[in-house]
Amino acid sequence: MMNRAIIDDKKVKAIYSYIETLRNGKQIKMMFDFSFLGLMRSVNFRNLQIKDVIDEYGNIKDIIVLDSEKNKGKNKAKYYVSDELKKSIKEYLKDEDITKGETYLFISPKTGKPYSRTYISTLFSNVFNVFGLDCSTHFGRRHGITKLLTEKHIDIATVQRIANHRHISTTSIYYNENPNLLKEVVNCLSK
Repeated sequence: MMNRAIIDDKKVKAIYSYIETLRNGKQIKMMFDFSFLGLMRSVNFRNLQIKDVIDEYGNIKDIIVLDSEKNKGKNKAKYYVSDELKKSIKEYLKDEDITKGETYLFISPKTGKPYSRTYISTLFSNVFNVFGLDCSTHFGRRHGITKLLTEKHIDIATVQRIANHRHISTTSIYYNENPNLLKEVVNCLSK
């Protein structure tokens, strides 16, 4: 099933190394960072503008607040920005005029507009296919949520909030059956 793959940090690093070799690797890496580190859906990051990530003092925001036009559904969303994601955003925007807040982060050179969801989906799928993964743009988000729940042992209510899920039952869907975790849990019985 799509997005059910379980990969380790070594494979994630290999994916990022591959992205660096691509023609527009800088943009692709930033999109992957918003997915893997920011837990954003493609509908969220494809429409990001400079004003969404940079505050009035030129600093990267701690929280990216997106209105319903840039979010799934009709609600606002808050995405908390980790130090690593801040570093990535800063690097990505280092050559940009950050005073032009209306500028989109990901613009197609062909159309001059934000990339379409179809293009981004194809782009992500192509990268994942190189590694034998049948995954979509949602995989980074799923991977991050699963990692928080299973490896970092963050409680599901906190992950629900970070993932912008209205219901905890939605967050629980993202919890993959991780064979390594299950083995670890069973081994606790004999300790």
